[in-house]
Amino acid sequence: MEPIGYNRKKASKLMQGKGVDILIASSPENVFYTSGMPVRHVENNPILYVLSNQYPTIVVVRKDGEESLITWQLFNSTDKASWIKEVNGILSVSDAVSNLTSIVKDSGIPDSGTIGIESKMPYYQYEQLAKDFPKAKFRISDDVFLEMRLEKSEEEIRRIKESTRIAESAIQAMIDTVKEGVSDYEFIKVAKTKIIDEGGMGVDHVTLGIGSSDPEYPATGVTMKKGDLARFDVGAIYAGYCSDVSRHASIGRPPEDLQEASDFMIELQQVCADAVKPGVKPEQAYNAAEARHKKSGKSMPFFVTFHSVGLLTEEFHFYDPMKGLSPLPFSKNNVLDIEIWTLSSSQGLVGIEDTYLVTAKGTERISSLERKIFSVS
Repeated sequence: MEPIGYNRKKASKLMQGKGVDILIASSPENVFYTSGMPVRHVENNPILYVLSNQYPTIVVVRKDGEESLITWQLFNSTDKASWIKEVNGILSVSDAVSNLTSIVKDSGIPDSGTIGIESKMPYYQYEQLAKDFPKAKFRISDDVFLEMRLEKSEEEIRRIKESTRIAESAIQAMIDTVKEGVSDYEFIKVAKTKIIDEGGMGVDHVTLGIGSSDPEYPATGVTMKKGDLARFDVGAIYAGYCSDVSRHASIGRPPEDLQEASDFMIELQQVCADAVKPGVKPEQAYNAAEARHKKSGKSMPFFVTFHSVGLLTEEFHFYDPMKGLSPLPFSKNNVLDIEIWTLSSSQGLVGIEDTYLVTAKGTERISSLERKIFSVS
């Protein structure tokens, strides 16, 4: 089995560049990335996730990019699930930390070497390492994992594209269900069923608002009525990889002010997409949208977010209204979500969200749903 996105040479180069002698993956997303092991919350059988408090799965990456795996001894299919050859079976938490410190010692790391860990590492793992390596330096190395993951491999891109197709199938199924009296609970059930029927491993998120209801807390029993704008924001998980797409739907033609707002957000999204190229900084793409907004003379505010999509829906924020701008430029094979919203006093957020692949020349839209408010008669 070959790695999905992990690249040994790239990992080694990043570790050397950051001064990391050995790198330890402990979160589900980074363990999956560095090993392929089925440790996520959405798996055909998420048993390794469920039992992670008793039998943690850990990956140790050496400075040359080669890896060692620590996992539950009763999981007998590591040869099918992972490309890592060195597998250390465990039957307890104490087995896990004992194997972890042994692997680090055997790696030849100097006494005062640097051990790269995740900010999500369980404290008991860090505590044992700190005890066994009192002279070592510990470096939070989330940035190393992130830089490995931001530029996607061909296989990762294929999985994200399929995940996006599945999410959009779920949105279309929800749109097809729109009529007066349909509840937010029914919409969620339709979306979840469609994701599984289309081959998804499971649901990443179903953010759903009807009228002024809270889209972050659906399934409260609110029902669709004429004049409401429904927001369907869906992410599926396919073979470990996420998606994120959002559309609106209404019964009959939406009010003129909402239609105008939606059309302008779609226009600004396209301006952003046209501005994104390898080497371009997020600030430049945002400024392009700001210039178009100013030129339009429209008073409605807008909020744009550029975020990477991968093993997490919001893997990294290149820009968002709360955190601001990242200095990190876009690069080829980033998978980028561009979402842009304005506020309606009666309907909450109005806008659009689509996924793009950054190519050598610009962007390719992965999403395929028509960019509009879907009007259902």
